[in-house]
Amino acid sequence: MTTAAAKGDIGTLHWDLPTGEPASLDYAHAGDYSSNLMVANLCDTLVRMKADLSYAPGLATSWSNPNPTTLVYTIRKGVKFWDGSPLTATDVAYSLNRNLDQKVASNNFPNFVNVTSIKATGPLEVTVRFKQPDELFNKEMAATSGVIAKADFIKEKGASYGKGANGVMCTGPFKLADWKANTSIRLVRNDAYWDKAFRARAATVTVSFVADTTNLTLGLKSGQLDGAFGVPAAAIPALTNTPTGAIHRGSGLGSYQLAPNGTPAGKDEHIRLALLKVIDREALATAVFHNSATPLYTFIPPSGWDAKARQTFRSAYDELAKPGPGGDPDAARKELAKSPLKNSTVTIGVQAGDATEVTTVTLIQEQARKIGLKVQIKQMQPLQFSTAFYDPKARAGIDFLLTKGFLSVADPLDYLALGPVPDGQFNWIGWNDARTADLIGTARKTTDATERAEYIVQAQARYEAVAWSVPLLSINEVTYLNKRVTGAPLTTAEIFQPSLAVIGSAN
Repeated sequence: MTTAAAKGDIGTLHWDLPTGEPASLDYAHAGDYSSNLMVANLCDTLVRMKADLSYAPGLATSWSNPNPTTLVYTIRKGVKFWDGSPLTATDVAYSLNRNLDQKVASNNFPNFVNVTSIKATGPLEVTVRFKQPDELFNKEMAATSGVIAKADFIKEKGASYGKGANGVMCTGPFKLADWKANTSIRLVRNDAYWDKAFRARAATVTVSFVADTTNLTLGLKSGQLDGAFGVPAAAIPALTNTPTGAIHRGSGLGSYQLAPNGTPAGKDEHIRLALLKVIDREALATAVFHNSATPLYTFIPPSGWDAKARQTFRSAYDELAKPGPGGDPDAARKELAKSPLKNSTVTIGVQAGDATEVTTVTLIQEQARKIGLKVQIKQMQPLQFSTAFYDPKARAGIDFLLTKGFLSVADPLDYLALGPVPDGQFNWIGWNDARTADLIGTARKTTDATERAEYIVQAQARYEAVAWSVPLLSINEVTYLNKRVTGAPLTTAEIFQPSLAVIGSAN
């Protein structure tokens, strides 16, 4: 799903990142929306994610499984880094192996947990071996986990790789020209790019970090900004029927959740369940999100279900307890009464300046008040907010984070590997259920989609019973484009493919 294809090139594209400045351009540390999107426009992946979330060859022209625990990639011949040096299997193996290095502390490590070795087994061949079959791995090679950069450049830069002026060295359709802290990143076209389908339409792209909804709206309406992915829902009314551009809605793998932190309140099952039951999701979807979202009652949004096993997922989803319109205050009140912390104040962290998030939590605050639960809102600056996902210190004093998360690929295991398992990156409450972990682990080594889904829904029943996370909404991808440009993808692929490269002239 995309807007109409671009008809020609443009000199400059002015884009925005509503989630703020990237924390890093090092693919190993690109865990947030802004970082992932920027890395995807600079660096290529082994497998290419298509706009419909399916997969195609990328830097790897093909791959094969000589046995269930071996994956062999054939690397594309003739690809060059921006400095003119050729891409080799050594670069590929080194880039992937960084995700296994404990000193690097890669955010992508959960996708490599079953890997035993990654080696260049020929000039243009890389072999990955696993301790057990892993149906998820190759899919993740189309997202940030599959990013490839120049080995010698990474070694030279060391810990400074991907930070500010130190830059990156990749093969993508744009080169990094400069990075002005707190202001913008400038990209320039890579005229030697290997993939004609993603040859950059814009000669230069200036990417701003306007996270405040009011300022973003003004910038888009005035034409100072040509567009943005992930436009906050609060901006939709003001950006509808504008003379300068238009809102475009698409399907996505994103969702809003209340993610509990490892505080007494966050770890309290009864508080989590009380919030799950009292929140009026229909009101959020219509009044706050202007029909760009739908109520969600489980950790994995339906958009992430495997199409081959959709009926299995649908049947399990239909069996989940759902508060319905208006929430269920009576059930929530009874649940809260069981908590020893029922008289405590719960603090929810949100990104400052994002009017959608602030309004969402304000509505939750009002609904919680009806059952006697006091909620305090803490607005966090964008960089602190994105850092909080990986640094416990940045979450200090926060019981729940209002998170806008997304699956990297259309597979529930992408999220589950990070979530309700003992070593899950986002399992901040340390929830540990051996049976759930076993079901998720078994699913990952199961290649049959229907059989895999059966394991997943069994796990789902267990973690939803304790509200491991508090799901709120499944969200659409909302993009704004100035009328002078077109070509943008309208799915979550916008984060992981070179989405800025395909945006060009509408005339």
